[in-house]
Amino acid sequence: MNKRLLLLFSTISIFLFTSCFEFVEEVSFNKDGSGSAVLTINLSKSKTKLASILLLDSINGYKVPSKVTIRKKVQEIVSKIKGTKGVHNVKNTLNFNEFIVTVSCDFDNVEALNEVIANFSSKKHIEAIKKNRHFTFNEKSKIFTRSHHFDLGKEFRKTKNQDRKVFETATYTSVYRFETPIKTTENNQARISQSKKAIMLHLQAQDIIANKQTIKNKIQLEN
Repeated sequence: MNKRLLLLFSTISIFLFTSCFEFVEEVSFNKDGSGSAVLTINLSKSKTKLASILLLDSINGYKVPSKVTIRKKVQEIVSKIKGTKGVHNVKNTLNFNEFIVTVSCDFDNVEALNEVIANFSSKKHIEAIKKNRHFTFNEKSKIFTRSHHFDLGKEFRKTKNQDRKVFETATYTSVYRFETPIKTTENNQARISQSKKAIMLHLQAQDIIANKQTIKNKIQLEN
């Protein structure tokens, strides 16, 4: 989960002072490394509170973003993704009834997927993401890796105490699907499906921030 991606999508929740949200990262991979991705921020558990706060001009000293502003932020993300080489079929949804945002796309290879992640980042982090590559896939060894270069804890400590509450019950979930069965996984918190063709990782945001858990993983597929 990229730092800017988390913070940008959770801008809605941070400024609306709700800690009930889930970030979901779903990626389906083909044997050649191409695939599709769906990124979701789900604030539906706080929809009643959010609907009320959207009627206000400000809260606790923060200006409440309008629906127009939120739509603009999402469209900026979508426009960047659409301009990424090797990325196709970009779609997004923004549901103000349930307060769920999704962005999805197809990609030609993991390099294109890394470019998508880089598009969510500030300029100073783009090169670091490209260098460290958050996703890799070796067709020969059948090894898939999920990594990151950022320190969420460091960024978290820069925020105000009242803003930190947004992450108290927040969660991160990743689901990776493959055409080839999974042989092993290095992250002991990840769970392999019965079919062995999917793996899920569900973590509390606070544990990621405190470095108690990690989204990093190395997955060995069967040859």
